[in-house]
Amino acid sequence: MNNNLREYTDKFTDFSKKSISDFILYNSGIEYCEPNYSYGPKRRDYHFIHFVKEGKGLLEIENQQIEVHENQLFIVPANVVSTYTANKQDPWKYSWIGFTGIESVNFVQTLIKSSTSGFVMDCSDASFYEKRIEEIIELNQNTLASYFRINGIMYDIVGTLLGECGIEAVNNHETSPSFQAMRYMELHYHDDIQISDIAYSVGIHPNYLSAMFKEEIGISPKKYLTNLKINKAKKLLTESDDPINLIAGSVGFTDALSFSKFFRKELGLSPTKYRKDHN
Repeated sequence: MNNNLREYTDKFTDFSKKSISDFILYNSGIEYCEPNYSYGPKRRDYHFIHFVKEGKGLLEIENQQIEVHENQLFIVPANVVSTYTANKQDPWKYSWIGFTGIESVNFVQTLIKSSTSGFVMDCSDASFYEKRIEEIIELNQNTLASYFRINGIMYDIVGTLLGECGIEAVNNHETSPSFQAMRYMELHYHDDIQISDIAYSVGIHPNYLSAMFKEEIGISPKKYLTNLKINKAKKLLTESDDPINLIAGSVGFTDALSFSKFFRKELGLSPTKYRKDHN
């Protein structure tokens, strides 16, 4: 273990539940890098932001090479390949937060749009973020109380960052239809909705929504809705004693048979077998 690295990873919540949360911390840490230390190229399932307190380094992302220095931060969205390397003469010291959830995509895109260089932004005092992340690391306990306190600190970090960027509010009506579609699915997954219903809700043609959604989110809206229903169903199967027909209705199916066929097609086993295996 690198003595210059300290980190916290949330083990209280499994990733399937993180992905259907609104906004949740995945991990955080502090690292004082050795000269030329490099991480990547890698693609991760969650977003992360690094706050550079001292030194400098190089971020490589989407065919760009961007030098990042003291009191700057760099943002890497989920599923985007990146490499970042500490400078040979003046290696960086940084802290970071990694996060995920439905609202996190909107937050990341808002930050990127507000930056003149896309993935890198100035911050007034990166040591502030390190101190808050230090608090998270010290609270590293697998308890419900620490979980809420840790995510409270994460929200404070995000709020401070938005304030620094001058972003007081995000107008949902001005965001991409893809993000509006994600929110619609999150609110209506328990109904028998189709892609045409989702497209109608955001005011565009279903084919256009599918193409835009896949380009921006990385999967089709149909697959996103499927994943949402499956994750909600898995949660209900493992955390409740509800009968299968009630769970079916809770995730948008009119009967237990159609739900069971859907579940078996996606996971290769029946809802009853899944419940038995995971209890």
